[in-house]
Amino acid sequence: MAKRTKWIAAAVAVAVGMALTFTACSSTPAAETGDENVPLTFWGNTKGQQAQVDLWNKENPDAPVTYVEQGGDADITQAIQNAVAAGNAPDLFQMPRGQSVSFLVEGVTQDISKWFNNDDSAFAEGAFDFVHVGDIATGVPYGTNPTFNAINAKTFAQFGLSAPTNWDEAVEQAKTMNAQGVKSFNFPGEDPSYLRDWATQAGAEWWESEGDSWKVGFTSPESLKAGQLVQTVIDNDLAANYTYIEFDALMQFFSSGKLSQFTTSTWQLPVYEQNFATSVGDWELASYPTWSGSSDLVSPSYYNAYGVTSTTEHPEEATKFARWLSTDPDAVKLLADTVDGSATFPVVADPSGYIEALLPSNLLGDTKSAAPDVIENAVETSRSMKDGPDQGPALEELASWWAKAVTKEVSVQQVLEHMQEWTVADLKSKNISVSE
Repeated sequence: MAKRTKWIAAAVAVAVGMALTFTACSSTPAAETGDENVPLTFWGNTKGQQAQVDLWNKENPDAPVTYVEQGGDADITQAIQNAVAAGNAPDLFQMPRGQSVSFLVEGVTQDISKWFNNDDSAFAEGAFDFVHVGDIATGVPYGTNPTFNAINAKTFAQFGLSAPTNWDEAVEQAKTMNAQGVKSFNFPGEDPSYLRDWATQAGAEWWESEGDSWKVGFTSPESLKAGQLVQTVIDNDLAANYTYIEFDALMQFFSSGKLSQFTTSTWQLPVYEQNFATSVGDWELASYPTWSGSSDLVSPSYYNAYGVTSTTEHPEEATKFARWLSTDPDAVKLLADTVDGSATFPVVADPSGYIEALLPSNLLGDTKSAAPDVIENAVETSRSMKDGPDQGPALEELASWWAKAVTKEVSVQQVLEHMQEWTVADLKSKNISVSE
């Protein structure tokens, strides 16, 4: 494969009016006309995908798919970038969360809007919208993460409290519990998810296409509002800082009764049931707290998507297969399975028929029957930020500064101000236009 020798204006820039660029390879093959009976290669790292491929191959023996399991998100990112550069990439791959736009900008994936639509309303509107930047389709969504709270009902009962309905109430409850040694939040030093989730709930967009450029929103009023809530939790010592790196210790803490609640989604519930040694049956699900008593519920979420590589000779067939993975009822059940799959919440227009099977058997005790309503409410009120063209490296930078915030070396506002400056500079360094 010849070296990539020049940067060209991408179809992304033409269609959306943005100054995005990506590298072009002189030996990239032209897409062939659609042919249902072509072999494809699919890379992923999620439990249940091999079973999906086996089902496809059984139903479509003349169009076999080869599944190649990959490592973690960092591994698959490096592997796919190397494979595209070397000319031996798969046709379809599982994109690590947050990479859908940056992969397109880099030339790893391609715009699939020619073959991907929602004319049959098979996909939830939010999922279909998430993979679009203007008229460009960055991938095919396959999973989402409706967010809600898991409440330790036993711990709450000890204080005579019930699940908070808004964040002011949650903070006041947390102060009461903290006086008795019970935390209400856990802020791992490597994971700024609470900041991102609260910014999402407040309506922030950290990256937003605007005319012929990108607008960066780390210091938007909505982001700063979220930052203030995070700062309140940190200043009042309401959060523990157990890390995912020491997973066993984290699970012991979650299970101990010394953590009153945590934010979660369906794919995590089976993990908790397997690892909570002392509190299985003590938990119940509750809707995400609102910003105030008069606010409408907004449940932060995010989406996972498959990318069609820029080097595939069969983008139409790859898109069709990805669509099947995401919407075929039997395929969806395989990935949603809590034992043999990954408890992935589907992106179909009506997911209600899958919710019961996504619930763990014993974690929620006698409150399990109320859980589907909480989850459906989270789905109906979900909101996700859009991906940005340099989101991967930006979130790595954010994680390093988040660690300073939780240890009180810097304020959360300083983190957001730094990220605003860093992201604008990074985009400009990549010749991507920024509106300020």
